[in-house]
Amino acid sequence: MDIRTANTTHLTDEQRIDWLRLIRSDNVGSRTFRSLINHFGSARSALDRLPDLARRGGAARPSRICSEDDARTELAASKRHGVSLVAPGEAGYPPRLAVLDDAPPLLGVRGAFEALMRPMIAIVGSRNASGAGLKFAGKLARDLGDAGFVIASGLARGIDQAAHRASLGGGTVAMLAGGHDKVYPPEHEELLQRSLRPAGPRFPKCRSVVTCRAPAIFRGATG
Repeated sequence: MDIRTANTTHLTDEQRIDWLRLIRSDNVGSRTFRSLINHFGSARSALDRLPDLARRGGAARPSRICSEDDARTELAASKRHGVSLVAPGEAGYPPRLAVLDDAPPLLGVRGAFEALMRPMIAIVGSRNASGAGLKFAGKLARDLGDAGFVIASGLARGIDQAAHRASLGGGTVAMLAGGHDKVYPPEHEELLQRSLRPAGPRFPKCRSVVTCRAPAIFRGATG
């Protein structure tokens, strides 16, 4: 199975555990994960072969393989936070992200999956932006939202938060570098919660929180 080009993926609960174990194991990044899946056919088969691959690669000691207990603990913690771990091809995984060579095997998504399937533009910039820069970022986000784009940003201070606030009515996606349980900066917890609420009759399901990439990025609006 080529996880980069497959149109649909529907992981079973056990397969999701295996995928999580594989990507959490030592020396397995996104590209290596995809290569292993495509070569061995499944995450379970790849996990079985990891010790042999490490020995053949000249490793001085066995690499750590994520245990099933650790993976189940992480999955349970995600569910407690309302987070779903979605794979390329599943609902909520942005199609244009899935075609990248280093697309994350699993995304932690909370909120409206529909937002991640719409056209998306990222707006990022200085954390110490001027008033004029914040105003411009907000206007740009609103105009792009009116044109049908979801606005993605990083929930940071400055330009990021201005873009999120201005696009709450049209669709916004927040990328959380520290994970769903460690919102930073902490004063943006309120903005995060607002981002997870329904936006109203025009876009009833248009907000999401995730870690991913957008197909277009606007940088600047700092002056």
